Amino acid sequence: MSPILSSLLFLATAATPAPSRPEQLVEANVLGTHAFQVALARKEGKGDPACYSPGALTDAQLATLEAHQASLMKADVQAVRAWAEGKASTFDPKADLEPLLASGLALSDRLPVNVFTRWLASRAPASPVQVRAIASLFQTNLEVERDGDRLQELFDFYAGLGLPVYLGQLGLPGTDEAFLAMGRELEGKSCPSPVGTGAAEWQIAGRKNWNWGEKNLGIRDDKVLAAELLEEPDVKPLVPRIEALPAQRIAVIGHSFTMQLHWSTPGAFVPVVTAIFARENPKVEFRLFQGGGLTSTRAMSRFYAEVVAWKPQQVLLVVINRTDEDLESFRRLGRGLAEAGARVLTFDDVHDPKGTADGLRDRELAVARETGMTVIEVSRLLAAAPERDRFLCLDGIHMTEPYHRRMAKEWLKLLVGAREAALPGRQ
Repeated sequence: MSPILSSLLFLATAATPAPSRPEQLVEANVLGTHAFQVALARKEGKGDPACYSPGALTDAQLATLEAHQASLMKADVQAVRAWAEGKASTFDPKADLEPLLASGLALSDRLPVNVFTRWLASRAPASPVQVRAIASLFQTNLEVERDGDRLQELFDFYAGLGLPVYLGQLGLPGTDEAFLAMGRELEGKSCPSPVGTGAAEWQIAGRKNWNWGEKNLGIRDDKVLAAELLEEPDVKPLVPRIEALPAQRIAVIGHSFTMQLHWSTPGAFVPVVTAIFARENPKVEFRLFQGGGLTSTRAMSRFYAEVVAWKPQQVLLVVINRTDEDLESFRRLGRGLAEAGARVLTFDDVHDPKGTADGLRDRELAVARETGMTVIEVSRLLAAAPERDRFLCLDGIHMTEPYHRRMAKEWLKLLVGAREAALPGRQ
């Protein structure tokens, strides 16, 4: 049997015809991801050698396969789709596709991607290539270090080919409870791997796949949440104020709670508010300076000069302070941005479980007031919110949609002058 057919385990029978072009494209990605994971298993000393064997391939050859996958992701997806449909196309399968399919890498039945392929095929009324495309996304999804780049490329690639990218498109349920049940069924069926395959890891992979699928397809994202909020009774009356706000620049220096890329919510509060102004008053310009786990020290070194050069009228700081050095950087950010002419805002507490160290919380607020920052007091509102129990997402760190909806409302109200920085009754 040829290397191509041997890799197609989900189709492998003696009577199976040669894989279609869409099947070849999906399987090439499965092989590219597997090449990366084989190297990862060797590097970290994790994984069953029977499942993650490089065969005759060297580390350099594994890296070359992963590079072929990266190059395939950069191909013009419309040209790739035309080729897949048998139409005239500029796509050259010899460049990256065929080297992946001819790699000779073996895909054990017990690999997570094959375990998931069988599970999904037994539960979804879908074609083998549709099942395999989503299994390929889960395969990469389990690698938590590449979910912000390679995984997103795969979403775009498969969506461009007209393939489903998340479980909802196959009619499966999308609740956390359903994903946990899935995880319990899958747990223990894969060989030891360099990626987590416990029930909780499969559950999170399900939630990631669902939320990113809806985001990438525009089904539920920051723009959708913005449109919904604008129809809510406590936001709709603010539209005249939004429209009346003068042209200005607003910078946001923030950690992952401000970033749209994260999987925990369809839309983070900063992109949601940005989308509201893009609809109702595009004269107000937002620019985001962001990084996961962003401390004040990192913000000062990475973004301060660039923010000052952009000359914003307002700057929102959502940063972490864990050390005295961070606190001093927080002070420098506040003073420097104010001296540059910006109104500097920060929240009293965004309820980040891994945010500012508890021992520095009071000192942080003192520095904020000392340097003239506007402190937006939301902590008591968040703590008293009826939906408080649903704020924390499955990773125990980031926040879900209910949290970001509430934060978006409070920041929006402050921006348009519909609330004070302090909560009512605050002394």
